[in-house]
Amino acid sequence: MAEFRGYRITSSYGYRTHPIRGSRDFHAGVDLVKSHRAPIHAFTSGTVIYAGFGKSGTGLGGYGNVVLIRDRNNRAQLYAHLDSAAVKSGQTVSYNQIIGYQGQTGYVTGSHLHFEVRKKVETAPPYGYRADKPSSTVNPISYLNQFSSNKTLRERSNGTEVRNLQRELIKLGFNLNKYGADGVFGDETESAVKAFQRSEGIKVDGIVGPVTRARLDKNTTLVANYPGIIKRGSKGDIVEIIQRRVGAKVDGIFGPETERKVKQYQRRHNLIVDGIVGPETWQKLF
Repeated sequence: MAEFRGYRITSSYGYRTHPIRGSRDFHAGVDLVKSHRAPIHAFTSGTVIYAGFGKSGTGLGGYGNVVLIRDRNNRAQLYAHLDSAAVKSGQTVSYNQIIGYQGQTGYVTGSHLHFEVRKKVETAPPYGYRADKPSSTVNPISYLNQFSSNKTLRERSNGTEVRNLQRELIKLGFNLNKYGADGVFGDETESAVKAFQRSEGIKVDGIVGPVTRARLDKNTTLVANYPGIIKRGSKGDIVEIIQRRVGAKVDGIFGPETERKVKQYQRRHNLIVDGIVGPETWQKLF
């Protein structure tokens, strides 16, 4: 498959004889080999949850040096047994960006990359690890085959990738009122992409390339999990997203105007009108 071009697959996802213990064991990832200390590139864009040595008892023990990335599908991608990591926790990474180097740290018999996709994203131990590996992970090869394409999207693009892009923009509060998620990258979608780029302070060209894709992933990751009560006095990126959704001035500060707009939104949707983005209002918004 294209995502693994340049690698040899030395152990697939599923049950196998463990190379060290010799017992029947479920292998929760796929083992890939280039060469020792060869650069490892991100298979998708996302946000780094953890980068460094996986300590015992954290859900990363035995994996050596790891990079754990949350992708836009809210899955946790684990790059393990690295010689070293090239990124830091909290960093946004783009598709094909170098995130580390192939190594043989942790519980291994030789230099390789163990790539694993965990269903649950957690930003603290056990970092999505569960003892029931078949139920808590997915086949990485199938997952990447089904993952939305990393190709550049621009005017006249069409299809599922464009429709997914449009849905993301709508969720983030950008205007696609005329055509919505129709799968056609026209003037309306280009204008929404440019508005998003302006909000992020990146190049405004209306084209969804690696940098714009990574910023979209970072923002959609923010709305993938409810962060807790958001109310007057709250600040940050998630407040900006809420402000766009409710039509308030976008400044990242939950002040009186944002509270008023949230109340108006709550009235329109028959929610408790308290001006607070609690679980019910959050669910309706996103």
